[in-house]
Amino acid sequence: MTDQYSSFLARLAKGRDLSDLLSDRMLAHQERLGTAATESATPRPDVQGAINAALNGQPLTDAQRYATEAIILPELRPVIDVVNDSYGTVTHKLWTHLSADAAIKSRLETAIRSVGRIELPDGPLPYAGTGFVVGDGQVMTNRHVAEIFASGLGDRSIIFKTGLSAGFDLKRERASAGSTVLEVVNVLMSHPYWDCAVLEVKGLPASAAPLLLAGTPVEELAHREIAIIGYPAFDPRNPAEVQDDLFDSIFRVKRLQPGVLLPASGAASFGKVVQAVGHDASTLGGNSGSCAVELATGKVLGLHFGGAYRERNYGVAASSLGADPRVHDAGVQFEAPRPTAAPAWNAWWDRSFPGEAPSVGRSDRGRAAPSRADSSVPLSSQSVRRADTVVTSSGNGSITVTIPLNVTVSLGDLVTATTKALPSEALAADITEKLAEPWRDTDFSTRTGYNPLFLAAGDVGPAVPAPMVKDQTVLARTRDGKMRLDYQNFSIAMHATRHLAVFTASNVTAEPALKRPDKTKKYTRKALSGLEENDQEKWYTDPRLDDKLQVSDYFYTRDDGNFDKGHIVRRDDVAWGETYDILRRANGDTYHVTNCSPQIASFNRSASGEDNWGDFENVVLSQAATERLCVFAGPVLDDNDDTFLGRDAPRSRIRVKIPSRFWKVVVARVEDGLAAFSVMLEQNLEDMPKAPEEGEEFILPDEFKKSVVPLRDIEEWTGLEFAKTLHDVDQYYTERGPNAAERIGGRRRRVRRR
Repeated sequence: MTDQYSSFLARLAKGRDLSDLLSDRMLAHQERLGTAATESATPRPDVQGAINAALNGQPLTDAQRYATEAIILPELRPVIDVVNDSYGTVTHKLWTHLSADAAIKSRLETAIRSVGRIELPDGPLPYAGTGFVVGDGQVMTNRHVAEIFASGLGDRSIIFKTGLSAGFDLKRERASAGSTVLEVVNVLMSHPYWDCAVLEVKGLPASAAPLLLAGTPVEELAHREIAIIGYPAFDPRNPAEVQDDLFDSIFRVKRLQPGVLLPASGAASFGKVVQAVGHDASTLGGNSGSCAVELATGKVLGLHFGGAYRERNYGVAASSLGADPRVHDAGVQFEAPRPTAAPAWNAWWDRSFPGEAPSVGRSDRGRAAPSRADSSVPLSSQSVRRADTVVTSSGNGSITVTIPLNVTVSLGDLVTATTKALPSEALAADITEKLAEPWRDTDFSTRTGYNPLFLAAGDVGPAVPAPMVKDQTVLARTRDGKMRLDYQNFSIAMHATRHLAVFTASNVTAEPALKRPDKTKKYTRKALSGLEENDQEKWYTDPRLDDKLQVSDYFYTRDDGNFDKGHIVRRDDVAWGETYDILRRANGDTYHVTNCSPQIASFNRSASGEDNWGDFENVVLSQAATERLCVFAGPVLDDNDDTFLGRDAPRSRIRVKIPSRFWKVVVARVEDGLAAFSVMLEQNLEDMPKAPEEGEEFILPDEFKKSVVPLRDIEEWTGLEFAKTLHDVDQYYTERGPNAAERIGGRRRRVRRR
């Protein structure tokens, strides 16, 4: 059977005379590799043998495989520098027509002028990806690129994340200091089905003309010559030596990357498998959002969104986007007219947060509220601002006061919306927060806990067992001698002396039928938990475990706000079920202190920035083939953790070691089986390396660091042991791991050599 090297090389060689590619450069590669092989006892490479074996459908020997590592990219998938919106003479034997054919070069230069880099002026990464002009002020990129700086889905409810903005730079060329960053003022659309987003950019020059998206059906795209235009970044999933040679060790600048489209195939995208067009151009991470421009017409045939080294890259076919009327409505220019029929994926629009408010872009932020004297603004939507207080009339006899807390006071029939109408004593009473207990089911006989067959089809398929604790003497025992607490849709193992979770195991789903099983019910925090907006949650001790083995709620509520009660198992993750009662039971179970670990506010609170503890799951779900995940998580209980002296009762003191690191392992089904992803989030930066210089891959956040790590490192830090089946599918060593790191604004921790 042929291996992936052989099949990849054979596909690239189809219809081409590879013998002509044995140039001086390739022979130099072979000589260098042969010298290295002699010094390291690695078999000498056989370049010509690798090509012959591939064409004959034979597997490659170790020497041939070693050779292809260094020749496939440089010799078959070239990269061309863009300088002053153009490029020089192309000498690569397969692609000389890019410069020799004046018509092709003119088409590509037109496209080059309309491609730019999506900048993050105050974001966690130097830039988010690539985009290209598709309309009058409209720029297309990937949904996963837009999600780095904006949140929301659909075409009317997308907002910029707190403290983040975005820009669009049409230059960033090699050896050029010229750069003008245009403001991204709005996200017009984040497609609920395809990995596509449309941005509104202010001040696009006339030279950046909209590119036309072709209407060619996805089934007819194979074998067409295209060029990807974008901003490739160094990619740790590929050999560093090959990338340095191919890109001359310079990344993040505009490049032209020619290739050929491949037949359509399934690709994992946001919890499903979509029919995507393939291509074989040399794209890297920063190419996300690049256009695939057809050499023969200059039209855009696809939107690049990802790829797998030595296998294939993937793009959304332009015709697929053209089949959606809402993409036309976002201002995108297509070759085909706007369709009148709904697309096959229209149900995904219906499930994209129904009932949302109209879209609010960055340009809306900071606008003053309308004045009371502005008669053009109806009273029903009018706000009055006084210092830090905002009073908003809803037009139905209620007023919302932001001081900055939102408090709704019913005033009966409303005539005038002014702060004078608010009784000061009523205002004071309503603003006062109260300590409230969330609703819970106290009958634990129905709990079955974590299900290892959650990702299987029925009861047939891959099992995902929970981790084992190597030293089980550290585990706390329940009153009936068990070493695990089972809740609805999740389980927890507790540490006997730290009184915190050793690990949690959760079954997570985004399936609408399980997230909203009864459409007559409400699923808000208030409806499920009985908590009002300003209520302070009082968490429960678990009656199945001795109180002395749990850190009480009092420690968190009476420690002067030093720590938040951080859910290890997220409430929204496990709040699902076939009935409303089951879902509500799971919601209530997350409020037990066994599911709590002290975390600093900037680490735990999504309002302070991104949802630091949950971003990773969302990224993995976007790469999965189903809407189900198995999630393991917990703190790293290090003996060297700092000790905090707090209270566990009015006249009682308690010493609690505060974890500085938290880990999470997410397991998903992908099109080729299981995939396991591991991440570490750290509160303590004392032992962290300095922030990378310009040209390195990632910039670290100021307050905490996110790292995608090998599963074996999680074991080393925690004393846990994960099943061999999960080690076999650890995505740290594949292209998905670095992609996940980039998407969460983190880095891929280097494997320590032992």
